[in-house]
Amino acid sequence: MSTSPIQIYVWCILLFANVGISASSPLEKDALLDIKIHLEDPQNYLSNWDESHSPCQFHGVTCDEISGEVTGVSLSNASLSGTISPSFSVLHQLHTLDLSANSISGTIPAALTNCTNLQVLNLSMNSLTGQLPDLSSLLKLKVLDLSTNGFSGAFPVWISKLSGLTELGLGENSFDEGGVPESIGLLKNLTWLFLGQCNLRGEIPASVFHLESLGTLDFSRNQMTGVFPKAISNLRNLWKIELYQNNLTGEIPPELAHLTLLSEFDVSHNQLTGVLPKEIASLKKLKIFHIYRNNFYGELPEGLGDWEFLESFSTYENQFSGKFPANLGRFSPLNAIDISENYFTGEFPKFLCQSDKLQFLLALSNNFSGEFPTSYSSCKTLERFRVSQNQFSGSIPHGIWGLPNAVIIDVADNGFIGGISSDIGISATLTQLLLQNNNFSSELPMELGNLSQLKKLVASNNRFSGQVPAQIGNLKQLSYLHLEQNALEGSIPPEIGLCNSLVDLDLAENSLSGKIPDTVGSLLMLDSLNLSHNMISGGIPDALQSLRLSYADFSHNNLSGPIPPQLLMTAGDDAFSENSDLCVTDTSEGWRQSGTSLRPCQWIDNHHSFSRRRLFAVLIMATSLVVLLSGLACLRYENNRLEDFNRKQDTESGDDSDSKWIVESFHVRGVNPSAALPVPMVT
Repeated sequence: MSTSPIQIYVWCILLFANVGISASSPLEKDALLDIKIHLEDPQNYLSNWDESHSPCQFHGVTCDEISGEVTGVSLSNASLSGTISPSFSVLHQLHTLDLSANSISGTIPAALTNCTNLQVLNLSMNSLTGQLPDLSSLLKLKVLDLSTNGFSGAFPVWISKLSGLTELGLGENSFDEGGVPESIGLLKNLTWLFLGQCNLRGEIPASVFHLESLGTLDFSRNQMTGVFPKAISNLRNLWKIELYQNNLTGEIPPELAHLTLLSEFDVSHNQLTGVLPKEIASLKKLKIFHIYRNNFYGELPEGLGDWEFLESFSTYENQFSGKFPANLGRFSPLNAIDISENYFTGEFPKFLCQSDKLQFLLALSNNFSGEFPTSYSSCKTLERFRVSQNQFSGSIPHGIWGLPNAVIIDVADNGFIGGISSDIGISATLTQLLLQNNNFSSELPMELGNLSQLKKLVASNNRFSGQVPAQIGNLKQLSYLHLEQNALEGSIPPEIGLCNSLVDLDLAENSLSGKIPDTVGSLLMLDSLNLSHNMISGGIPDALQSLRLSYADFSHNNLSGPIPPQLLMTAGDDAFSENSDLCVTDTSEGWRQSGTSLRPCQWIDNHHSFSRRRLFAVLIMATSLVVLLSGLACLRYENNRLEDFNRKQDTESGDDSDSKWIVESFHVRGVNPSAALPVPMVT
């Protein structure tokens, strides 16, 4: 059977490849094994780095197909720690060394400069320290990323000698404070420049604005000063500008609109000012627009609502005013918006969740008014919903109470009315529910007990009525419960003692009655307790003494009995005022030390005893008077009866010994008394 030329070619390739692999340098294998010794490998990524395998079979190692020499070691994100072995210098044909996103420490060995064929050196996101060795001999380098480590010393000026670099990352290191070398503009091929958070100061060198290939410019989190550079508009290939958290001043120039490829723009946390130029509305590819924490003012350009790719929009902590662009989010996959702490007025925009992708809606502390749009009822993607400190009125759209992914719902400090829908139970991922300072009414729904992740519930200063739902006891994560200044009534549910994470409990200024549950004493993490201005009665449970309270208030209730001494020392007199039947035991250290005006329990007992004695005496006197009067009545009755009897006897016997009685009682007017005497009968 004849052999085709193609088969011969394939056999030759395989033959040379096998020869190359089998002929791999023992020195390289030894070097790789030494590299392994210097590394700790908890995930066993290097388990096949052993004598039984060829180096080209080692995990993460690549070799030249012909020579079999090692050309690449890529062990990114492999949970490695340890140090970098100098043995890398043996790998003369190494083109790529990528150890990024591990926990490798120590320094970069100077021997690495022998790897003169390196094109990619990525040691980013480790724990490397010390000064950088001079790597200017690595003239073939295209990618040098040493960012997110702990390198120190002077900013490396030798960088400018690596003219072939296309990507340079030195950000997030601890270099000595200093300026950016002007010579960095010699790196004409740069497309990616990351120098964020590495102690740079001063103005951005003008040479940077001649790097025409640059796509990413990142000087964020430094101390860069000067006016926002108008020359940045020369970099027509820029798609990402990161200048946030510096000290830049001035205004955003209209020329920024020349950067038609711009996708991400973040100049937040500077000292920029002025009105946004309407020209920026033409930046149609913008996905991220962050200008928060500056001094911008005026109205936002209406054309911003036409952006079609916008995902994140943040203008908080500025001085913007007027109406918000009505169509923002209507045509874009908006994911996050934060326009808080400005002076926006008018109706709230309706289309921020038009694409059903919105997760973060933060608009607190503005002057929006009117009813909140019902279009957000179906925005089930919301995780953070904050519209507090505005002038909204009307009811909360029904669906907002039942956001299945919400972590925080904050509608505080508005004029909302209505009640909390039972749909609140659907928001099972909520950690904060903030409703204070509104006009909410009706009862608190028992479905609040379904919010097992809830940590903060604040509904103070509303008109909620009914009882505190017993289902509150299901909230094991709840640390902050404020229901003060409402119209709640009934007893404090004993189930509240099951909220064992409670730190702050305030039920003041309601119409609560009944006793303080003993179970409150089991809230061992409680720091602040306010039950004042209610109608709570009974005694203060001794169990409350075990709590380490820094604040407590039981005033203006109907409490009675002795105040637990330790509680008195913690809270002071005023915390128990306006409870007429509370008292302090004379053995209470807190009472003796504080000079309290509260009455001692002995005085209360004596007072009560005196009152009882006085009442007893009054009862005795009243009884005696009744007996006396009864006796007098009986005596008079008896005398009358006796007199009647005597009169009868006198009449029947004819005895006239008491003629006076007869005359006074029976004489007839105008008749001689003697004629009235009876005449003896003649027998």
